[in-house]
This record gives sequence, structure tokens and C-alpha cells, in this order.
Amino acid sequence: MSMKEELEKFVRSNRSAFDDHKVDKDTMWERIDMELSTGSESKVRVLWKQHLGKIAACAILILGGALLFNNFSWNAEEQGVVYEKLSEVDTYYGALIDQQIALVKNNPNLSVEEQEDFLSLIDELDEEYGTLKDELNEGINNDKVIEAIINNYRKKIQLMEKLLKRSNPSKNEYDEKEIIL
Repeated sequence: MSMKEELEKFVRSNRSAFDDHKVDKDTMWERIDMELSTGSESKVRVLWKQHLGKIAACAILILGGALLFNNFSWNAEEQGVVYEKLSEVDTYYGALIDQQIALVKNNPNLSVEEQEDFLSLIDELDEEYGTLKDELNEGINNDKVIEAIINNYRKKIQLMEKLLKRSNPSKNEYDEKEIIL
């Protein structure tokens, strides 16, 4: 027989003992009245003193949480400004670079090998941009990282301008060819 079955059997057989017990209110009040009338001073317990350590710990946690929340909100505001700057930089330089890349790809004076070499350099600069963007997410010295991102864009533009200048003969070269012919 299981423990549960034994307990049920015991409760059924002793049910009357459970039901018969009643609280004697008169005796209980007489005992309380006697304790009050004897004049014995009861001890007053100040409950908050027992929990002083817990109260202090809670206060420290609340203050720490408030400071942490304040720090996160400040960082969030700062990060918002940083991402706004990054967005402006990306918009401005991104349009210029897209235009320059289109010029390089559609330039008839550049060989396929020159275009591929150029695009591989641009890919390397794009990887550097990704690294800089990761550093920006870390939030350490954001102004310098934004400046490095701008320099990265400038390097791309300078490379494209040099390549396009080298590949497109200038007007003076055409004039000299016409004179020689």
C-alpha cells in the first residue's frame, strides 16, 4: 500500500477526532486578559532595525539601477547623434562614390584588368569601413572614428579620380595629336 493510501485510511478512521476540536475562545481571552493585567511589560520590537541591511541593499540597488539607466540613456542620446552624423556622411560620400564607380565601370579607356584592380582596392577600403563602423558601435572616441570614416571615403574618391584622370586623355593631348597629324 502506498503512502498516500495509508494517509487516506488514517484520515477516514480518525475523522471524528479532526472534527471535534474547537477553539475555546473564553479560555484564550482569559489568558490574554491575565497577561495584560499582570503588568508585565511586553517587549516592543522595532521591525525595521532587523531589516536594516536589506533596506540598505535595496537602496543601493535602486540608486545603482538609476545611475545605470541614466548612463544608458546618455549613451543612447550620444549614439543617436553619432549615427545621425554617420548617416549624413554616408549619404554625401556614398552618392559621390557610386557616381565615380559608375564612371570607372563605364570608362572605355580602362581595361578589364584595371577596373578589377581598382574595384579590389575599393573592396579593401569597404572592409576598412566595416571595421570602423564596428568601432563606432563600441562608442570609444566617436569623433575620431567618424573622421577616419570620412578619410576612408576620401581615399576612395582620390583613387577613382586618379584612375579616371590617368585613363582619360586631356584636351591638350587631343590638340597635340591634331597638330602632329
